[in-house]
Amino acid sequence: MNGQIQGFNFTEQDIVDTYIYVLGRYLVIRQEQIDIGEEGIDYNVIKFNELGKAEFVNPNLDVAYLEAWFAVDEKTPVILEVPKVEGRYYTVQIMDEWADILYNINERNFPDDPYGRFALCLKGSNPTTPEGALRIDLPSKKAKMLARVERKGDDAGAVKLQHSFLIRITGEPKIEPAAEIPMFTNAEPIAVEAFRQPMLDQVLSSAPDKMKLAPGMQKKARDIATFIAKSETNRATIDGIIKQKAVPALVQFIRNYGDKRGGWMATTGKELGFGEDYWFRTAANYAGIWWNNNREVVYYIGETDKSVTALNGDNVYVLDFKKEDLPQKHVNAYWSLTMLSLPDYRVVPNKLERYNLNNLSVFEYEEGGSLKIYFSGELPEGVPDSNWLPAPHGKPFSLNLRMYVPKKEVLNGEYYVPPIVKASAVASGGQELP
Repeated sequence: MNGQIQGFNFTEQDIVDTYIYVLGRYLVIRQEQIDIGEEGIDYNVIKFNELGKAEFVNPNLDVAYLEAWFAVDEKTPVILEVPKVEGRYYTVQIMDEWADILYNINERNFPDDPYGRFALCLKGSNPTTPEGALRIDLPSKKAKMLARVERKGDDAGAVKLQHSFLIRITGEPKIEPAAEIPMFTNAEPIAVEAFRQPMLDQVLSSAPDKMKLAPGMQKKARDIATFIAKSETNRATIDGIIKQKAVPALVQFIRNYGDKRGGWMATTGKELGFGEDYWFRTAANYAGIWWNNNREVVYYIGETDKSVTALNGDNVYVLDFKKEDLPQKHVNAYWSLTMLSLPDYRVVPNKLERYNLNNLSVFEYEEGGSLKIYFSGELPEGVPDSNWLPAPHGKPFSLNLRMYVPKKEVLNGEYYVPPIVKASAVASGGQELP
């Protein structure tokens, strides 16, 4: 892939890397357009997501979500009011326009101000802010908020807290609309069109990138745009590299990312943010935008068993947690395990309407205190219903185990969830499990 492009001093790898870098910003702009385009939603308006709603990609069914796009200017801050939350997990995740995490407001990161009023101000500005409000700076005029409040078996309490978050604007900020880009899907992502001028300049200048490598990458992007504009042959060459090399490489990067063991892939290793890793940033924006850091949550994604064979609902699989390795012993908040269909990563419909298991689930434990959790199309004989997640008959599926506020041994990889073991070839009543 390192071959020189004829008539150009860039290699194919340069093209691939630069496209991956630029795509990260396009993905955030696409999401901004989707969010603001929703009826009743605008900048500085909170969207209170319906509790337990599962009709979207990779839902977290254990929290009450709320989200918003903040918009400020030199004279106009936005005031965010965060209620006092006790006895349950919460975080107010605020991200920049590249989806890099700026803040997680909670008792761990803001021990002196875990709740109350926060004045979101444009960095370098000097607006008047309410007395008692903690100022937090934004690097550009927009930022995204995604907040989570744990349900913890008390839905009424979670909803009350969810709706206690407030946004107040102190004036009329001048809001720049999102850069105009063609809408695209993950199945058919934007390709050579991403380098069309003046759109590329508008996209790159619309928000600063905190990565130190940003100026060099953005210069490369503009140089590629100039090369493309010279001829249809150049355009076709770059388009082919993007479609045949860059996009497949991104998909492969996502599939190969992380600490792999026993059929799982864990997201350990990125505790605070993306750093200078624009490949990981774009992968996160592509596969599940608004990634949070590992100090808040570590994900274990399973799409194969320990023999690296794709999971299928016609089989029976088991996770066998030893007594000392029960997930609740390795988190400071909670854990949750969700089953998702492939390739769309949505919950698997079933007659029980059971889509996940978590630390509040009432399980039947083994005599020695260990826990076995089963996945199959039908309840296997001898398996307690409480320990079973229904899988789609004859179809592939994915498991997503979330560990919220993981302990040190999870972050450093000393603790790892048990392997996904195929226990039986057929998930049918009357067949005993080994």
